[in-house]
Amino acid sequence: MVYTVKKLSELSGVTVRTLHFYEEIALLKPAYYGSNGYRYYEEKQLLQLQQILFFKELGFSLKQILKIVGRSDFDQLAALHSHRNALNKEWEKIGVLLKTIDRTIKHINGKKKMKDKEMFDGFNIALVKAKEGTSYSAAEKLVVQSVKNPTKNAEDVEKRGKAYYDQITKTAHALFKELVRCIEMGLDPTADAVQKVIQKHHAFVEQTNSATKEVYKALAQLYAEHPEFRKQLDPFHPNLAIFMADGMKVFADRKLS
Repeated sequence: MVYTVKKLSELSGVTVRTLHFYEEIALLKPAYYGSNGYRYYEEKQLLQLQQILFFKELGFSLKQILKIVGRSDFDQLAALHSHRNALNKEWEKIGVLLKTIDRTIKHINGKKKMKDKEMFDGFNIALVKAKEGTSYSAAEKLVVQSVKNPTKNAEDVEKRGKAYYDQITKTAHALFKELVRCIEMGLDPTADAVQKVIQKHHAFVEQTNSATKEVYKALAQLYAEHPEFRKQLDPFHPNLAIFMADGMKVFADRKLS
C-alpha cells in the first residue's frame, strides 16, 4: 500500500513536520514523488520509520540513528533482535519499579514496613541484574565479582568528577573506532591488527577488573548479548559487538590464563 505524508502521519503518530525533517536530514526519504509534488511512502519506508521509532524509544539520538541505519551493511533483522533484547531488559526494570511502587504504597498505608534499601530498587540499572537462566546471567555475575575494590572505584569516579568519567569514555570510544576501521577493512578478529587493539582494550579493562581469561571471555559475552552493552556499541557499527566479542575470545585463548 502507498501512503502520502499525511496518511503516514496518521498511521504512525509522527507529525507531518517531523516526517519532512527526517527527509531533510536524509533519515527517511519518500519512495517517490508524484507529478503533483506529493511524497509517497511504501512498505520499505514504513519499516525504516519503525526502526527510527524503535531507536528513539531506546534513547538514541537522531544523529546516532542516522549513523546506524545509514550504513550500507545495516541489518534490519539483527537490529530487531537487538531491540527485542533491550526492551526485554527494560520490561524487567519496569517490573522491579512496579514492585517498588506497590511496596511503598503498603509502607505508607502502614500495612507492611519497607526496608530502606528497597525504596530505590529499580532506579539504578546496575541493581537490575540479569534474570537467572538468561544466556548471560552467569557472565554478568562473574564480571561484577571481578571488579577491583568496587567501593574505591566508585569513590574515585565521584571524587574526580565528570572530567574523569569523560576521559574513560573517550578512551573506550577511541578503541571502538579503531575496531570499526578494522571491520571496514574486512579484517578477521584473529588478525594481528585487530588483536593489537584488543590488547589495548584488555589493558583498559585491567584498570578496574581482574581481567583473567575467564572474566575477559565473560565480558566478551556481555558485549555480544547484553542489551546495555549493545546500546553502547551499535551506534559505532551494527557488527561491532559481535566482532569485538570474537576478538576478545581469541585474545583470551591466546594470551590469558
